Amino acid sequence: MSRYCEKSAHRMYSYLDKEITLVRRVRIRFHLRRCPPCAHGFDFEEQLKQRIRRANREEPSAELMDRLWTFLQQHGAGDESG
Repeated sequence: MSRYCEKSAHRMYSYLDKEITLVRRVRIRFHLRRCPPCAHGFDFEEQLKQRIRRANREEPSAELMDRLWTFLQQHGAGDESG
């Protein structure tokens, strides 16, 4: 792994979240075009983040909500006194 691979990997999430400067983004993009292992790692992480985002949009099922409500009632989670 080259020194630039290490730098790119260190900045991966900042890059994916668009939290770095345009100059750094361009440098990383240039590196990714020339370095298939790094590009593969970035692609994997980006796809993972997208799947997590999609999963967080789903509403819990009615069955899960009922089970949770029952559990909370049985364990006094709604009890103000204690």
